[in-house]
Amino acid sequence: MPMPSRRACLGLLLLSLAGCASPFAGGSSPTASPRGLVVVTAGGTALDDGTDDVPPTLDLGLEGSGVTPAVVSASLDGQRLTLTSSPKGAAAAVAPMAYDSQHQLVIDVAGRPQEVIGFQVVDRTGVSAAAWLGPAGQLVCQVVFERAPDRAAIAAALAQAQLHWLDDTHLSLAWASPQANLTIPAGLAASRGSVLDGPLQLSLTGLQTGQLRRSTVPAATAAPAGLPLTLWTDGTAASHASTWAHAAAAAILSPTGWQVESDGGLQGTPDPVTLAAAAAAGRKVWPVLKNDDAGPSGTDLLLNSASASSALIAAVVSQVRSLDLAGVNLDFEGVPGSDESALTALAGQLSTALRAAGAGLSIDVVPHTPAGTNSASAAYDDPGLAAVADYLVVMAYDESTEAGQPGPVAGVDWQAAELDGTMSGVPADKIVLGIPLYARSWSGEQVTAGGYPSMVAQALGEADVSYDYDFPAATPVLVSDPGGVPTQLWFDDADSLLRKIDAISSLGLAGVAAWVAGDEDPNFWSVI
Repeated sequence: MPMPSRRACLGLLLLSLAGCASPFAGGSSPTASPRGLVVVTAGGTALDDGTDDVPPTLDLGLEGSGVTPAVVSASLDGQRLTLTSSPKGAAAAVAPMAYDSQHQLVIDVAGRPQEVIGFQVVDRTGVSAAAWLGPAGQLVCQVVFERAPDRAAIAAALAQAQLHWLDDTHLSLAWASPQANLTIPAGLAASRGSVLDGPLQLSLTGLQTGQLRRSTVPAATAAPAGLPLTLWTDGTAASHASTWAHAAAAAILSPTGWQVESDGGLQGTPDPVTLAAAAAAGRKVWPVLKNDDAGPSGTDLLLNSASASSALIAAVVSQVRSLDLAGVNLDFEGVPGSDESALTALAGQLSTALRAAGAGLSIDVVPHTPAGTNSASAAYDDPGLAAVADYLVVMAYDESTEAGQPGPVAGVDWQAAELDGTMSGVPADKIVLGIPLYARSWSGEQVTAGGYPSMVAQALGEADVSYDYDFPAATPVLVSDPGGVPTQLWFDDADSLLRKIDAISSLGLAGVAAWVAGDEDPNFWSVI
């Protein structure tokens, strides 16, 4: 069953002048104010201020009782439009507009306030396709269109394929004989006057059981050369294997292992496997310094005790020197909002001590929403923390976690909003973008997070699994119904991670931090 689209539905705007009496009551003067409704239409659909999918060819009509070219004038992007009479009022011919372009329509009706309507022309339609081997070893290939394509055009382009439309935007394909590739040409007609982006190409050979192969247009932007990558690691076997294999691809390895107690005592030690892999690859190590986040009381006691804070700082600096560490990654989460100043003060003291020892400090922060802080982010004074730290690591993930509310782990649209809400007052070159390598599954009321390889392979093993793609979030999803339990697996692979990483170049950020080694799509290492 295809997943419902998250694209917002745009309402129709009727500019109502009903009940407005003409200054020439009962008269028929051509300069009288129009009565009834004035409807500004685009392709037969009412045009609303802020509409973002207007067809490239604007079929502009002004309709209503008493509407004539004599009492109405209009301009598009500052250029006066020539209005002609129409059966329902007035009309204007508008030259075709570029895809994804922005415009402003200004309408003046005699006796009424000026109406200004900003709008955006529809973009080219995105397409995403996936292929895998079903439980019986058969090829499965499905395509998702951002907007409904012209079915006849698709059928002509895929003449050798058997097409099964699941709905207007979801297509399942099969072939009587093996095919090397799926190719969907660019420029085929789609709804709202759009055309397909592309071309889309997907190899259909060499698939292995449990492997998902995807292709999406528009294509992701390549990662910037020399991308500074911080790779978080933990003590699992999968993380150890990935760390040994890919340590050289990271600029910094950040192992777990330290936890601070309420009295400032430091428990544990940085993961020794990561330390060994970093030494072998010649990479810097910034271990994670984690608070006890089982409850806020322990962290509150630590932050508000001068002796506990001093004990912690002394213990950390001692280990930094004995282990020859390059820095520390401060990961205090679940901190009460009332401790904002105390957390900033501890960070400042720790940073000063680390610098004296020749080491740096990065601080993990929960991003603020565009509306401001929330309970999870209230303790982070981002400008204050950035002033004392080398980097702020914005943990831009866990967009969707609640039972019954499946969705992206970190959609690019959500990521952009979270960065916008967090970066105010913080230099961009101090921000490291945190990205998720893991997947999350919703099965009935059960929500489970885990590594990409195992969770994708498990999902593909279901007989009824289907592929979907959230275009605004740039996130793939596998949908199934094992045993009658609705299940959705949302995940990030090499392609979707590239789309998140694009923020590094576009915003001028310092780099990216990935949680956690061992959870990733193996192809991630070929694109960074």
